[in-house]
Amino acid sequence: MLCRFGRACPTRKADELLADVVYQKPTRWNVYQEETYLLSKRLRGITSICLVLRRKVHIKGFSFQPVNRAFERNFAAESDRIYGDAFTIRDDKSVEGIGNNVSLEFEPMDFTDAGASRLIVYGRSPIDRNTIHIRFAGPDGERTQTVDFTYSDGYEERVFELDRIAGMRKVTFLFLPGSNFDFGWFRFEK
Repeated sequence: MLCRFGRACPTRKADELLADVVYQKPTRWNVYQEETYLLSKRLRGITSICLVLRRKVHIKGFSFQPVNRAFERNFAAESDRIYGDAFTIRDDKSVEGIGNNVSLEFEPMDFTDAGASRLIVYGRSPIDRNTIHIRFAGPDGERTQTVDFTYSDGYEERVFELDRIAGMRKVTFLFLPGSNFDFGWFRFEK
């Protein structure tokens, strides 16, 4: 049996193939057998899924495994909220031309009890220095830390040491007046 998650449904043109998989478990009468598949990209929000099958099947249901975003690569354009005076979202991944009073919010991020003490930022700075304010909001209040991303010709990966952050947090990247930054992605590390 062949399952195509997200394959173009007959009535929609803009759909995207997320997985082309084969279910190979032997047939057992009246028994549902679980199988796990990895999709080609992370799904967000309310999403329609179309399954295209070669023959008749009975599906009891399906579920998705949530990802702990805190230790994954997070593209800037995948923020939960972005607002401010000047920015442009490019190719559903990067946010460029980040200027005056722009905020990118990511929530929830679970840093667990182990926490994180490093931040990797992939970006580009056409000016000498972009100060990035990182606000960590949780049940015990807010803490802000800053990092300086200095001039770069192209996109570069930079590693910054942070004071340890642990537990469940909303993370906001804040850019104040004078900023001019192109933000590709970020990831926290222990």
